[in-house]
Amino acid sequence: MLTDEQRDALVRWKDLLEESGLERALTRDPEAKAPEIPEQFQVLVRLFDENPEVESRELEACIPGDVLTTLEALGLLKRVADKFESPYRLANHMGLWLVSEKVSPQAKCYYGNDSFELSRMLIGAEGDVLDLCSGVGPQALICARTAKHVTAVEIEPLATRLFWINAAMNGLTDKVEFLTGDLLAPVAGRKFDLISCNPPFMPVPAGVPYPVFAGGGNDGLDIVRRLMAGLPEALASDGRCEVVGAVLGDAAGPDLAAFKKMAAESSLAVIVDCRTREELQGKTLKQLVGMAMVEGKEEEVDRAFRNHFASLNATHLYCFLLHAVRAPSPMVCSSFWDGSGMGFRMETFP
Repeated sequence: MLTDEQRDALVRWKDLLEESGLERALTRDPEAKAPEIPEQFQVLVRLFDENPEVESRELEACIPGDVLTTLEALGLLKRVADKFESPYRLANHMGLWLVSEKVSPQAKCYYGNDSFELSRMLIGAEGDVLDLCSGVGPQALICARTAKHVTAVEIEPLATRLFWINAAMNGLTDKVEFLTGDLLAPVAGRKFDLISCNPPFMPVPAGVPYPVFAGGGNDGLDIVRRLMAGLPEALASDGRCEVVGAVLGDAAGPDLAAFKKMAAESSLAVIVDCRTREELQGKTLKQLVGMAMVEGKEEEVDRAFRNHFASLNATHLYCFLLHAVRAPSPMVCSSFWDGSGMGFRMETFP
């Protein structure tokens, strides 16, 4: 946990960022337009977005001394001779300020655009909330603005420090708790009005080393299956669960067999809203291969992915938002773009 002095300095750091007009400059929202930033604060964009070294005098000119000292003490800045560098990204997430690691195969505390999609489903959260696979806290902190209490669970211990920095920077430390553990295990016996989860969801062939924040197993649904199995015990009677993820399919639509099985086994009504459809070749395949933790074996990994998808008869990847509630009769509804130019269509499976 942080000291009172550190929490106060982080709040003033957040206020400085907002007063400097950096909110839109450092957003990860792809729809946001880049604003003009006063020259003296452009150094902050370079440092936390482009991540070069910057001259010490440039930071000292725009950040109060005690705030700069706090950022150094917390490891957010590193002084190298007469320069500063930072191993972290700084982002504005729907009005919240977040620190996370830069995206790389070695990153353990990831933050990406998928958090925007899920967070939009959590605006106005009420009651007791559980945020799983919490990472540095984007979903947990969005919920904490309105919910009674939020419990964040993350299996990666290194996320703890960044989570509490982000909670303090946004003035939300009194609304949240952070538990280190595996999915629902740390909250066994408790029930929640809302459960959110941003799990690793990329489909990865066996034997290919992959970042812990990205690899979701053979079909990308390993953690989603475990979550759905535990929902009957963890959800309040009128509670709901929101998940972001990806599912394999073909040109005609996503393969919903796994969701039908999950719904039937856990007595859930599940809506799978597929927001994007990408062919498993070209840029998408290159990105999947590029995230593998290998060096000099890209061609081998490329073949492994191609063979893996062919064995599953998968030609497309559908990114979805999943909504689940308790139900008298299990049900799966889906919406997805079918490529015909007719928009979305809905299918229901009793």
